[in-house]
Amino acid sequence: MSADDQDRWLDALAGRDVDGGSQEGRALREQIRAQPPPPLAVVAEIDPAREAQLIARARGAALLPAGAPRRLSVARVALMAAALAGVAIGVNTLRYTRVPPETFRGAANGVVELETKDPRALKLRLIQELKDAGVSATGYERLDRVGLDADLSLPVAPNVRRVLKQHQIPVPSDGALVIEIHAPGVP
Repeated sequence: MSADDQDRWLDALAGRDVDGGSQEGRALREQIRAQPPPPLAVVAEIDPAREAQLIARARGAALLPAGAPRRLSVARVALMAAALAGVAIGVNTLRYTRVPPETFRGAANGVVELETKDPRALKLRLIQELKDAGVSATGYERLDRVGLDADLSLPVAPNVRRVLKQHQIPVPSDGALVIEIHAPGVP
C-alpha cells in the first residue's frame, strides 16, 4: 500500500473523504458507526452502611487510625489544592521545555514562522521539497530571518499538501505561501 493510498484510507476512515477517498476506509467507518454504543456503567448510590463497613475493614487492617473519621479542614483542602496546582504547573512547564529542532510557531498576517537551529538548511530543504512537488519557490534573507515565497495553484495538490503537513505548515487558503525561518532566541 503506497503512502497516498494509506492517506486516502485514513481520511475515509476519519470521515474526510478527499479525492474520492478509499472504498474500504468508508466501508469500515460505516461498520464501526453501525455498532451500538456500549451500555453506560451503572453507578451505585451512596450507601452509608457500605461506607461504614469499608471504614471498619480499613481500621481492622490498620490502614486508618482508630476513632471517628477525621474531617478535612478548609485550610487543609486549600493547602492540598495549592500543592496540586503547583504540581500541575510544574509538569506543564517541563512538558514545554523540550522543544523539537523544528517547531511550528504560528501564522501572523499570512506569514508562517518556523524556528530551527539551522534556518538556511531548512529553507533549502523546503525549496527542494516544494520543487519536487511541482512548486517554484523563491528564497530570501532579511535581517536575522531567512524565508521563502511560493504561489500555490488552487486547489492545492495532494503532494504539496503532504510537504506542508510534514513540516506542520498550514495550507494557505489564498495560495500565497510565505514562510520565515529563524534560529531559537531570535525574535
